Amino acid sequence: MLTRRDFVAQLAVAGAAIGAFTLAPGAAALTEAPARSQQTCQPVVSFHMDRPYIDPTGTAMPYYPPRGARSGAPVARFSEETFRRMQCYA
Repeated sequence: MLTRRDFVAQLAVAGAAIGAFTLAPGAAALTEAPARSQQTCQPVVSFHMDRPYIDPTGTAMPYYPPRGARSGAPVARFSEETFRRMQCYA
């Protein structure tokens, strides 16, 4: 039977082993990603947990709004004051 104390001890040993591997000479060559071509990467805007996320590497999936998602277009012509009078909770 595995106790919590044994489990935490095994986690500590595994963490130390991983740390030692990353500090070993030549380990970086094993974990390096293949070199990307000489193309320039454009930053990509996406959303994560309803917050905008800018990925400077350009590898994330870009966010494309769905068709008809411009729900604020009809009220865009109003001034801030007029809009606040119409929508008291906005």
